[in-house]
Amino acid sequence: MCSVKIVQFGLCHSPNLGDGVIAECLAHGLRARAPGAEVVHVDISGRQARGATTIRNRRLVLAVLEALPRPLRHALARRRLNAMIDGVEGRWRAAARADLAVIGGGQLFSDANLNFPVKIGRAAGMIAEAGTPLAVHAVGVSRNWSAEGTALFAKVLGCDLRMVGCRDAASAEAWRAQMPGGPAPCLTADPGLLAADCYGAPGDAPRGIGLCITDFALLAHHADQDIAGGAAGPAFYGSLAAALAGAGHEVTLFTNGAAEDEAELARLARSAALAPLLSAGQVRIAPAAASPAALARRIAGFEAVIAHRLHACILAYSYGRPIVGLGWDRKLQAFFGSVGLEGSFSADAAIDGAGVVRMVDAALAAGIAPEAHAKAIAAAWDGVDALLACVSPPGAG
Repeated sequence: MCSVKIVQFGLCHSPNLGDGVIAECLAHGLRARAPGAEVVHVDISGRQARGATTIRNRRLVLAVLEALPRPLRHALARRRLNAMIDGVEGRWRAAARADLAVIGGGQLFSDANLNFPVKIGRAAGMIAEAGTPLAVHAVGVSRNWSAEGTALFAKVLGCDLRMVGCRDAASAEAWRAQMPGGPAPCLTADPGLLAADCYGAPGDAPRGIGLCITDFALLAHHADQDIAGGAAGPAFYGSLAAALAGAGHEVTLFTNGAAEDEAELARLARSAALAPLLSAGQVRIAPAAASPAALARRIAGFEAVIAHRLHACILAYSYGRPIVGLGWDRKLQAFFGSVGLEGSFSADAAIDGAGVVRMVDAALAAGIAPEAHAKAIAAAWDGVDALLACVSPPGAG
């Protein structure tokens, strides 16, 4: 294939480093399959660099928005989001002049107060004006589109749309139900499965259990099923860490990087439940990872990972580490089903530390089946190949 320029519209600079993992692994896969390819990333939240803040006090902002009538919420969201995009429009337009545009990675086709509909609608308009072929790749799709959000998302149909790839069957069905017209959706595996190939092996042998901490209030805002451990609230993590330590496991608490998750981890570190475990060295707290690569290598250094966060689980699975998924969103459940680990997933709001420890011990005993692992990684590479098949070489057409 001739040298080509591919632009990905996603969340490459998100403080939730799982989104950065998607972008970097996708770029790695594209360059591996098409040496010389130029891959450009556009963060649809307007960030120009990792760590940039687009919404301060996000928990408060979300709470205020949810208290408003829907028409007013939508009006405020449209005004703010369009003003943000106006400030970066020149960069987006320049990036959109490429051999292929990709809208990909993450639960992008979800309508919470028009957030993603406005961003994707504006990006699609620029892609269409540039005459650039478009592929939707490895996206999650929620069944929560408003009429206005649907109209904005439908702007992708005005592009030269060559593929719609969803990362799980539920997302594909949600796309079909809400977006009539355009290519039929296919399944394209999450690029994060290529993390071990992208970031390389960790330096040391795996050690201990990694427990990923997530802000329960943020989970509740986006949840579409029961939150595992939700009956106990944030205290669930302290009791789980204590149960793991009591079972003889060395435990490290970490996050995927979101500010709300880091704040939750800081509150947990100050709790009376953890003080004796921290002083005894049975539980340690990892500093915030500085980059997607640092997060990947940290997770690769654990013997097993427990998480509500999807990409903590995907990263661990890429490295062949046993995983236990704590439910709150069907995308996590879908991933565990796709790799044959349904027994390592729970969405039981009443599950306690002892219950999770039993799941961890079972996961460690079973390990990761080599055949299923190889199949999942191959599916991620197949998704990259399908994406490249959408490229029009320079001068074609």
